[in-house]
Amino acid sequence: MNERESKEVQAPTVEEQLKAYIDRLQRLQADFENYKKRVAREQEEYASWIENRLLLKLLPLYDSCERAIRSYDHNSDKDSFVEGMKRVFAQFNDFLKSHDVQAIAALGQPFDPSLHEALLLVETDEKPSVVLDEFERGYRRGDRLLRPSRVKVSRRRQGAMEDSPLTEAKEQIEGGNS
Repeated sequence: MNERESKEVQAPTVEEQLKAYIDRLQRLQADFENYKKRVAREQEEYASWIENRLLLKLLPLYDSCERAIRSYDHNSDKDSFVEGMKRVFAQFNDFLKSHDVQAIAALGQPFDPSLHEALLLVETDEKPSVVLDEFERGYRRGDRLLRPSRVKVSRRRQGAMEDSPLTEAKEQIEGGNS
């Protein structure tokens, strides 16, 4: 066999290998796309399963609210309605505790932007950056913040005496930038 015949014999082998690699690559791409679709579907199913479990646990609270409202409509007894609503609230509180959900202490605490969302600033002669009022309670689950407390925060009145040199320096810097 001469050199030319040898090259002709090898050429189809290289082309066949190339076609085989391309075919394999296309199958792998298709398999990967199918895998991504399957994972997305499984994630949706899992999220739905979690939601269903949560809803199933909330249904007794809903039922209790419905019974309290129905009893109020029929009896118009304000005291029994209030007692029923207190029981529902206690049930809901137990539900939150059983899922490690805790309320965030805010009132009278120093403002912490990682826990509180300031909705209103009020100038006072008192200590600045203290939570004066809580519009909506914040919650956390373990170390994770579920919802920040929405609060009213004190702010030092312009011209009032400062408690610390750090606060004075901060106001001087802010005043210099105006």
